[in-house]
Amino acid sequence: MTKIAIIGAGQAGCILAYALVKSGYQVTLYSDRTPEQWLNHSAPTGSACLYAEVIDIERELGMDFWSHDIFPAEGVLLESARHASDPDATVLKGRLEYGRKGGAIDQRMRIHRWLEDFEALGGTLVIEGVSPERADKIALANDLTVLAAGKADLGRLIPRDAHRSVYDRPQRNLAMTIVRSKSGQHVKDWFSDRIPYSSTKFDFFADSGEYFAVPYNHKTAGPTYAYLFEAKEGSRLDRFAGARSGEEVTQHARDIIREFAPWEHHMVDDMEYVSEDPHGWLVGRFAPMVRRPFGRLPSGGLIMPVGDTAITFDPICGQGGNFASRSAKYLADEIVRHGDQPFDELWMTEVNLGMWEKYGRGSCELTRLFLEPPSPATQIVLDVARNDPRAADAYYYGFPRPGSIISALTDINVARSFAGQFDIQQTG
Repeated sequence: MTKIAIIGAGQAGCILAYALVKSGYQVTLYSDRTPEQWLNHSAPTGSACLYAEVIDIERELGMDFWSHDIFPAEGVLLESARHASDPDATVLKGRLEYGRKGGAIDQRMRIHRWLEDFEALGGTLVIEGVSPERADKIALANDLTVLAAGKADLGRLIPRDAHRSVYDRPQRNLAMTIVRSKSGQHVKDWFSDRIPYSSTKFDFFADSGEYFAVPYNHKTAGPTYAYLFEAKEGSRLDRFAGARSGEEVTQHARDIIREFAPWEHHMVDDMEYVSEDPHGWLVGRFAPMVRRPFGRLPSGGLIMPVGDTAITFDPICGQGGNFASRSAKYLADEIVRHGDQPFDELWMTEVNLGMWEKYGRGSCELTRLFLEPPSPATQIVLDVARNDPRAADAYYYGFPRPGSIISALTDINVARSFAGQFDIQQTG
């Protein structure tokens, strides 16, 4: 029986492990934390808002125990401004996936359940913080070794792809906090007077950065919002570096929203940190990165990346968690299709290229477009989408399916054709 090792038990690692066990492979999954430690002693790995078609992957593998009854993300309410308190801020609202319901489900709760169930399915779970030296030995003992944990020393096992990696330094300073309503109202009511469905709220400020509120399903508090701040270095948004608690991050968040969007004071006054969760916040920065198809270990073995290890996205437009699931499912399908043939350099390179073309390239380009000032083509699409709800839905469908909108955002002629679909003429 083919033996496969997966180092890293986050979202991508678990989905890959489940898919392969269900296909009859002998799978060993390495986690640096016990299920209980994942649930009660870990910070969330971002908001991880998943599109409905990505949740479908979990459902098909018998891993979805939550999406039937969640606080969903059905659309987006986006406000763009030149600066704080800009009276001329523009609004663009529309549906994601034409009304299908995605959502952010606390990653810690999901991984806890998946690890608890894994050995009953026939897999082997090993609780171990794997070092690079240990990874070398693991690779020698298995037919294929996959790295789904790219932090610190382990990440250096697979080199950065300089050709595909657009950036070599962090593009934003990041902070996240999970908040709920002090008054007991459902948090969806914070924006219900402005958009008729449960939505992610984006705020863009050209001179400072962005922040957004994602409908979040917390492990104990239930319906909440995960607020993520993306500050340009040195800007007025960039004030989280010294924060040492969720309450402190949340206070900075309140101050920023009052300053930048004073019309949302009612929501800020009702916002409080989920105080029973000491780990429900993050502060940090990292450089977006694409890694090469494999790394060669000292003893000659190969190790290939999946999920966040293959591509580390800036979280600005929610591509990371969705790529994690898609890349894991894609890799599992390619492993099955490969049969009993060796998992060599050529195979890893071909699989990585296929994954890049199907899911990676478009998601990276969409993320880049959000990090940079809008091009003339992008501006046409945004102007049309602000004025026609059909165009807004088509634009936001580009979040789960970047290939459907990238050409319109980058090519002026395609952008004009996009406008023409909605009987809106563009000149210049």
